[in-house]
Amino acid sequence: MIVIAEIVLPVVLLGLAGFLLARSGLVSEEAVRGLANVTFYILFAALLFRSMAKVRVESLDPAILLAFFSGVALVFIALMLIGRFVLGMRLADQAILALSGSFSNGVGLGIPLVSLAFGEDGLVPLLMIISVHSLIMLTLACFLIEIDLQDHGGIARRMGAAMLTMFKHPVLPAIFAGLAWGELTRRIPGLAMPDVLDKALALAAQAAAPMGLITLGASLAHVGFRGHLREGVLTSVAKLLVLPIVVYLAGRYVFRLESLGLTIAVLNASMPAGANVYMIAQRYNVGIGRSTNAVVLSTVASVFTVSVALALLR
Repeated sequence: MIVIAEIVLPVVLLGLAGFLLARSGLVSEEAVRGLANVTFYILFAALLFRSMAKVRVESLDPAILLAFFSGVALVFIALMLIGRFVLGMRLADQAILALSGSFSNGVGLGIPLVSLAFGEDGLVPLLMIISVHSLIMLTLACFLIEIDLQDHGGIARRMGAAMLTMFKHPVLPAIFAGLAWGELTRRIPGLAMPDVLDKALALAAQAAAPMGLITLGASLAHVGFRGHLREGVLTSVAKLLVLPIVVYLAGRYVFRLESLGLTIAVLNASMPAGANVYMIAQRYNVGIGRSTNAVVLSTVASVFTVSVALALLR
């Protein structure tokens, strides 16, 4: 637990720094939106591009991906239904709720934890999951939100308009640009990103997680837990308890994963909600309070739940 606390504590401290800055009046609510736009359009886009450029489709293990995403799909759909029929949410709010309970912080917490616990062998299946996780979940959530924001026309027209609108912000273009660049560099020997540009993208990508956490903390200072605590608890339970259990059952009894693959899949499922969830909510101005609470609550609680998962799986 000490090792996990050492990994989680810096994340909490960055969020706390943003919270205190906002409470002091140095960062206004409007400034938070500005910081979120910088993080989303520049830093987040660079992170996605560089992550996707490393993906090699032929190296992906279908069994690990199927085990992990069967759990993700089940939790995502269940939260969508709860949002619609229990909480009476519109489609965009349902998407944020479902993403909060199914999108893991595999980069900020998963990579350092797995690296410490399992070394390079553990990073291979983890990075495989992370890359596909971003591609599927962020694209799906943005698409559902865009459909809801299209306020006229039939479903086919709204879906088409939503797809076109998605290309105006960096999630989908960055993902597919990264995949395309990775494929080009694989097929064309000697092709590489200019060193200056690569370093600029690397710096931006490294800043994405800390800036996202600082902005998240500042948002919490303005939004607060009041009025959103129920949804935060719901998504935290789904993320930290339900998702890991479903992934474990699917991986062990359905897809028969080997020990290391099963452990990494379950650990990644046990990670708290990623700050990317909040960035999507901030970008669309949808479910900001819910996503903020989900990330904060699940991150704090993950010190205990990830410790238990690691102890049981090792």
